[in-house]
Amino acid sequence: MPLKSFMRWLTFVFAMTVLSIPAQAETYVGTNIDSRVLLGLKVNPDGIQGLMPEGWASIPFPDGPLKGANLLFALIDGVLEMEADGKPLDPASRRAAVLVGLGKNDDAVRMFVLRIMTTVPDRNPYGVATAAEIARTKSLSGPANGGRTSFDEWRIMPAGGGELVFTLNYTTGKRGWSQGEVAPHSAANPDFSRIYRYDQMVDLVVSKTLGKPSSGEFSLTGTVAELDTVLDGSQETIAVMDVPVYVRKVFLP
Repeated sequence: MPLKSFMRWLTFVFAMTVLSIPAQAETYVGTNIDSRVLLGLKVNPDGIQGLMPEGWASIPFPDGPLKGANLLFALIDGVLEMEADGKPLDPASRRAAVLVGLGKNDDAVRMFVLRIMTTVPDRNPYGVATAAEIARTKSLSGPANGGRTSFDEWRIMPAGGGELVFTLNYTTGKRGWSQGEVAPHSAANPDFSRIYRYDQMVDLVVSKTLGKPSSGEFSLTGTVAELDTVLDGSQETIAVMDVPVYVRKVFLP
């Protein structure tokens, strides 16, 4: 799939999740700079439905590289997080593993933050965060011009026990730069949302929907009892996206 086509699909997939926000003053909250890995997973429908708020039915992503996935698993390595005045938070860095899904209620479609495992659980605007230790080992090697070998390992150890391990070893491809906007809602309080406007660099590692074969190997294993209903080993990986650079401004509607 040509890069331009991929970026058009990616923009469409995320744009369709943006909730129409009434014209009113927004409150700027801050900015964060991260690197991320995004996994589009097809998991047990009953399992993810159990994480959705009442009245909302889980639906899969309808198009693009994530088409057919009903769970977005985001691994976030926060390099710098700042308040609205530019002052770094304390601590200024963080790591998190976030479970995100799409929900439908009549004609309304929303993106919901379902669970967050994080090294800074006191930052909990969505009300779904739990404490976790998260270790990441990352290396990049190869020629100055051309594909490079990228190795990435994440170990997520929630305070409640168990462990999630994700490893990715692939050759980088043609990366693309894109902008977007999303307005995720809280699964614990569906009336609460935040607006994210972001710029990101994306390397599409694999997408079954778009016929993009993997340029390496990846695996996800877990023993976290709380997530057994969705990450039980039977999940199918639809897409993997490496996001080395992610810059986001955060607003409240």
